[in-house]
Amino acid sequence: MKIYFNSTPLGKEEGLDKNYEAICKALKALDHEVISDSVMRVDIDQLHRETHQEAVSYYKKMVQQINIADIVVLEVSRHSTGIGHQASLALSAGKPLIALHLEGRSPYIFKGIQDERLILVSYELKNAKDVLADSIDYAQGLMDVRFNFFISPKIQRYLDWVSKYRRTPRAVYLRELLERDMNENKDWKKQK
Repeated sequence: MKIYFNSTPLGKEEGLDKNYEAICKALKALDHEVISDSVMRVDIDQLHRETHQEAVSYYKKMVQQINIADIVVLEVSRHSTGIGHQASLALSAGKPLIALHLEGRSPYIFKGIQDERLILVSYELKNAKDVLADSIDYAQGLMDVRFNFFISPKIQRYLDWVSKYRRTPRAVYLRELLERDMNENKDWKKQK
């Protein structure tokens, strides 16, 4: 499974670099492909010397990596607007997000996010691998499943119209229809 991992380089000043290394090592030991570990290679002083073009390139690469990842893992013990933004990108892209934090260092804003794909979990260095294994197992159940089917040209024209005039992607519209039906269907509610 492809995992995007990141955290704030500012955490290195607080000694969190050993945590970042433990998380990367645990993900690889669990046989996952870590497609980003830039926090391991970034020098804080280097960030202040980056050109505008380097920052734009880094941002584009980060967005691309989040989009191709199956699951996003962020270490969130140190508050950071950059990590908060990456969390928003991941959730907006429909990715399960595992937000790891040290005990007593849960970021306040993450507690308020009402998204079932957010897994906010505390860990310690000694149990990072076990916490990740359990969280990844749970996250796999939250991943979107692709569903393809054939439709008539008439339905396609209607979906194209919905997309254009309501400015809603066709897949979002269909998902909303199904969710509304699920919420109103008494027989389905009995199954729960």
